[in-house]
Amino acid sequence: MLDHELLRTFIAVVDTGSFTRAAAQVFRTQSAVSMQMKRLEEQLSKRLFLKEGRELQLTDDGQKLVSYARRIMTLHDEALGVMAVEGESRPLLLGCPDDYVTGVLPQLLSEIQKQLPGLQVQVRTGSSAQLRDLIDKGELDLTILTRRPETEEGYLLLQDKGVWVAPSAEFLDTDSKIPLVLVEPDCKFHSTAVDGLMKQERPFEVICISGNCALLIELVRRGEAITTLSSCCVPPDLYRLPAELGLPELPMVEIVLQCAARSHPDIGSGRTALLAKNTAQRL
Repeated sequence: MLDHELLRTFIAVVDTGSFTRAAAQVFRTQSAVSMQMKRLEEQLSKRLFLKEGRELQLTDDGQKLVSYARRIMTLHDEALGVMAVEGESRPLLLGCPDDYVTGVLPQLLSEIQKQLPGLQVQVRTGSSAQLRDLIDKGELDLTILTRRPETEEGYLLLQDKGVWVAPSAEFLDTDSKIPLVLVEPDCKFHSTAVDGLMKQERPFEVICISGNCALLIELVRRGEAITTLSSCCVPPDLYRLPAELGLPELPMVEIVLQCAARSHPDIGSGRTALLAKNTAQRL
């Protein structure tokens, strides 16, 4: 018989790609998580993880177990929700990166209200790194994130591409220093933009760095600079600079919905998967 706490920890390790982050989510030490996964492997007589650099990768047997583990925990969490005393529901603590507030978040909120009418949602914004830290600490129930490369993190909402954005088609003068306003350095768009321009030996100046995308968009709108955004987040009044201008190509990103290991009473892994699926269709 599989212990549901072992399966909960297993899912947390899969979703975070890290014993350390999983430990924070299930409120155990890293060594305790490591021992739990060893016990699970011993129960199954199968190896579930391989170490690839700093990241954990699932073996073929680990891949097989994931879907069963999620289904078992979905039924477990649903049973607890059904047995909960009526009226005990608390607000849903939801995180969203600042750049997805207009392009992704409204669709998710609409789907939450459709599936769980009357549930109050409290939204916190920040970078994906900040929101990961909050969900690991149990301070969020659910969060939108930019998926880290080579991980199984979260449920996919949207594959999107970074684009260069200017106030108008005429703004960029290829003979002048390019004024930039950028998100914080932990974002892939920031490093790709700066590194790419340096390799091209194109003169540029970063005049503002901020995690607040509304500020960056307003600076572009006022004609102060150009910036980088996910395609889904570009306001209709701003201009997407075409590839022909030769600016560094920006990477693809995967936008996902991540559930806390200790989920909200109304939203377990099964509900998260359904929310992600229906929100993805809206997007």
